[in-house]
Amino acid sequence: MLPGRTPSPDAAMFRFGKQRMRRTVPGAIIALALGLSMPISCLVYGYGVGTWVFAVLWFLVFGAAGVFMGWVGWADRDAYLAFDATGVWWWHDKTAHAVIPWDSLDSVGLFLCHQGPDDSGHRLASLELCPTGGVQEHDPALAPLVVEDRSGVPGVPDRRYRIGIPVFATRHYGQPLLEAARSRAAHRWFGEHERAAGYLRPQDLIS
Repeated sequence: MLPGRTPSPDAAMFRFGKQRMRRTVPGAIIALALGLSMPISCLVYGYGVGTWVFAVLWFLVFGAAGVFMGWVGWADRDAYLAFDATGVWWWHDKTAHAVIPWDSLDSVGLFLCHQGPDDSGHRLASLELCPTGGVQEHDPALAPLVVEDRSGVPGVPDRRYRIGIPVFATRHYGQPLLEAARSRAAHRWFGEHERAAGYLRPQDLIS
């Protein structure tokens, strides 16, 4: 990890946070609007106490959902994944900011799998990073990225770093993200490997 630095100006930058915020904010606004619709109707039409009780409960449910969606989107607004000549940069929040230098890695590659059985559902992807000499277990910034499971790929250790790429980010950035990782990793790239459905779980994905 190289604290206190930022990716180079020519880095391939993928801002998951801003993309996620664009998706969650409209939903938050809709939820808040729905929450206000019942109390406003009660005011306009002069409904009785029973309807007001229902309206308050309605507002609390949809209002809480709207506030939660808005908070999640805002809290993660700065999250990004970037690739430059130095390495892989991952910023999730102010306490989880890491850069993994290429020189510290033996191999880098991509795992792909479908979310549902029989090749159905969304296609999930993860960037698999294999550090020279093993993972840094005591680095708080890298700890969320540590996984241990059977890789099934010769030369790829079972204990490594994993950056799971959210489905919405894969859809939005698509092939440019994969190409950026492949080109920057150069001779360390061990390829793209399909895995059985369910290999990657939603909780394995960043943001």
